[in-house]
Amino acid sequence: MSDSRVQIKRYPNRRYYARQLSKYVSLQEIEEMIQDGQTVEIRDSQTGEELTRSVLTQIIAERHPDKMELFPTDMLHFILRSNDAMSGFLRDYFRHSLTYLEYLHKHNPSSATLSKPIHWLQTWLDTIAPMSGEDRPAPSSSDDPSLRDQLHQMDERLRRLEEQD
Repeated sequence: MSDSRVQIKRYPNRRYYARQLSKYVSLQEIEEMIQDGQTVEIRDSQTGEELTRSVLTQIIAERHPDKMELFPTDMLHFILRSNDAMSGFLRDYFRHSLTYLEYLHKHNPSSATLSKPIHWLQTWLDTIAPMSGEDRPAPSSSDDPSLRDQLHQMDERLRRLEEQD
């Protein structure tokens, strides 16, 4: 993965020009650069306004609508309703989550180890709360049976999803 930053200017005719490449690029080419590990910075040619976030959002919305499912509708409503304090909290939350995902990726590069969401979750749990079998607290008799049922159902769904791969 390359750490290079590609400077791109968006002109009024909605064309994108990559200075380092000395050519106009399409949204598809910008996406390919990102998939190849490059970081892009997109600015308006006249105002210098930072446009990277909105262009990347546009790429996801137009070219990968399935990835928009990462943001449940309820969450999008919540984001739109949030005040400045809550927006700050959400921004920090997502930045910390991204930092942790990058950490996991760097320290566990094996795609076999982290190819499925359950493996990411298990790695994360082992990192924040490593416990051997003996150290794990025994379930209490007062545990909510509906919660146990929900966990069992979730475990079954994850098992079926892993079998599909």
